[in-house]
Amino acid sequence: MTSGSPAPTTKPGCGICAIIDRIKAGSFRDFIAELNSCYVILGDQQLYRGYCVLLAKIHATELYLMPADSSRLLFDEMRLVADAIAAVVKPWKMNYECLGNSEPHVHWHLLPRYETDEMRRGPIWLRPESERKVILDENDRRALIGSIRIQLAARFHDARIPPG
Repeated sequence: MTSGSPAPTTKPGCGICAIIDRIKAGSFRDFIAELNSCYVILGDQQLYRGYCVLLAKIHATELYLMPADSSRLLFDEMRLVADAIAAVVKPWKMNYECLGNSEPHVHWHLLPRYETDEMRRGPIWLRPESERKVILDENDRRALIGSIRIQLAARFHDARIPPG
């Protein structure tokens, strides 16, 4: 990582900070890449193939509470991550959501949407969670993560991307 990257901070009791600690320990199987401001993980709702989540390295409960330079870097990285995902899955539309109601730690949901989805014009949260939580078979999951990693490596030359 570059010397200008924000200092990572975690907060005890935060679910997202706990995921970040697992990523750092090498025990989070859906970790895709580490960028200067965030970690990219594969989301657990692969009904929206290519769904990823960006976890801010800085523990902040609101985007406006982050240092301005850090929030701008996160936004720039989010834009390029979305471009990388789109290069792999070719969505009809990409949705971006930063909610934090359940997990008060800045994180972005990047949700590819497809024309074949009869609910494509509404928010994904209207669909029951049981329908959204599609689990990919292991080979498909690895192939999808690998394809996204290739696209990220082309856009982020200083990204930390694990082998395999």
